[in-house]
Amino acid sequence: MPCHLFAELTRLAQCQPDAPALRDAYGTLHWGELPAAIDAIALRLREHGGERFALLADNSRHWVLTDLAALKLGRVLVPMPLFFSDTQRAHLLERAGIDTLITGEQDELRFHPLNNPTTCLQAGTAKITFTSGTTGAPKGVCLSAEQQLNVAYTLAAQLAPLAIRRHLCLLPLATLLENIAGVYTALLMGACVDVPSLQSLGWQGSSGLDTSSLLDALNRHQPDSLITLPQVLSALTGAIEQGAALPTLRFIAVGGARVGADLIRRARAAGLPAYEGYGLSECASVVSLNTPAQDCIGSAGMPLAHNTLTVSPCGELLIAGNRMLGYLGEPPLDGPYPTGDRVRLNEQGFVHIEGRARNVIINSFGRNISPEWVESELLSQPGIEQAVLFGEARAFNMALIHAPTLDDAVVQHSINQVNERLPDYARALRWVRIPHGMSSTEGLYTLNGRPRRDAISTRFTDLIESVYQPDH
Repeated sequence: MPCHLFAELTRLAQCQPDAPALRDAYGTLHWGELPAAIDAIALRLREHGGERFALLADNSRHWVLTDLAALKLGRVLVPMPLFFSDTQRAHLLERAGIDTLITGEQDELRFHPLNNPTTCLQAGTAKITFTSGTTGAPKGVCLSAEQQLNVAYTLAAQLAPLAIRRHLCLLPLATLLENIAGVYTALLMGACVDVPSLQSLGWQGSSGLDTSSLLDALNRHQPDSLITLPQVLSALTGAIEQGAALPTLRFIAVGGARVGADLIRRARAAGLPAYEGYGLSECASVVSLNTPAQDCIGSAGMPLAHNTLTVSPCGELLIAGNRMLGYLGEPPLDGPYPTGDRVRLNEQGFVHIEGRARNVIINSFGRNISPEWVESELLSQPGIEQAVLFGEARAFNMALIHAPTLDDAVVQHSINQVNERLPDYARALRWVRIPHGMSSTEGLYTLNGRPRRDAISTRFTDLIESVYQPDH
């Protein structure tokens, strides 16, 4: 399949040689120049003699070219998240048997030979993506070239009617979702991929975001499409509701965590064409997606055609088809992949994500509650930036809330509105404000916006317990 990809890129280069293909702060690479630019990087990889490359760099056209060159050569590439700690980086390099580290400095690539011993990989591995762990050792997901391109080809076909001509990479390219569903898909559609530095987009570290800088960047780049997270969509929606202007977009894919239906409705009312999707690194990113042609607000969309989804008797989603080769250092995967997500499939086949199976709260009355359901409803309220629900073995639920722009009365009013739509056992009857946002650098959130509940519970034990004291 990689040969088909590069044949298609060559065809597009011949059809539109003067159109921009890749663009960053240092320059623009036109479609007519793209095949030769990939080959030039491939020559450097070949001359260097490495077989397993780790790529540690900010978003740039060089990042994309290196990724494509490794794919074309059949070399193993391991994207290294910038937010990983030194310990995690060392673990990644050793665990994957990396012989060459590639870094990006200014507008140059630099190659650093390493002496890590060769380790065993799953047969057919083209890319290893490491989960966004912030404590302990992240796990490596081994993917073939075909598994990655299955997703890109399917998405390109589904989104073709939108005639997307410019995609802005808003997420780190080391994030598989942006790498495959963003870059590969946009290039297959013949679009230009804008890859500015993350700082220029308003990102502050791994999880902080300056909304005004992001708004400026969107107006500067004028993209047709974005991939983003629920928190970012909420911030953009709130800014528009307050009078901010944004360019007209054609498609915004939202994923990484459960998205509340109210947030999707608010975003669309504000002029943002937001569509929820669902994906896993273990399935080469996107598993299901809403599109203008197939849309069900409140769901995570229809499964991509190459995936076969079933639900176990206990409600867990099982995925066959486009699933990983296996985890690095573990036996090859056999049979459908058990996702750990509780779902339901409606009559039309739309996927409704109810939450992580291991996150289910069982209250003192024996009722089961998926915290992601309640949290997504809270996060759909303007100004609530983070919400984490607790209530295991308790008579009622409480929420930790971060809403820096809202006073207590407004937060309470918002929670009351959400509670009115929920059954009594799922409501957040108490809440406590946390003064500072929780981040992945602290080990409290994953990079894609999911709370690490055990770590949060440990950090805020006193606050949580205070709510359940008899005199509270």
